Amino acid sequence: MEEQRIKEILIERDSEFKMLFVKHQELEEKLRRLQQRKPKSEEERMAEKNIKKEKLRLKDAMQKRICAFRKQPG
Repeated sequence: MEEQRIKEILIERDSEFKMLFVKHQELEEKLRRLQQRKPKSEEERMAEKNIKKEKLRLKDAMQKRICAFRKQPG
């Protein structure tokens, strides 16, 4: 099963995965807006770095749940 379909299933059935996914999307939008700002202050550069770290943490957590789903029998 392709990863996109697994994500759709987990969003429907797994409230923690859905929370991770929504938070990741929110950070993606926040990062997009922040990256459009030029020039950036030091505070904005640090915020961008922190958002990227948090997005990666969320993505890793989602990926673990996707892998666990793939390992389920049936």
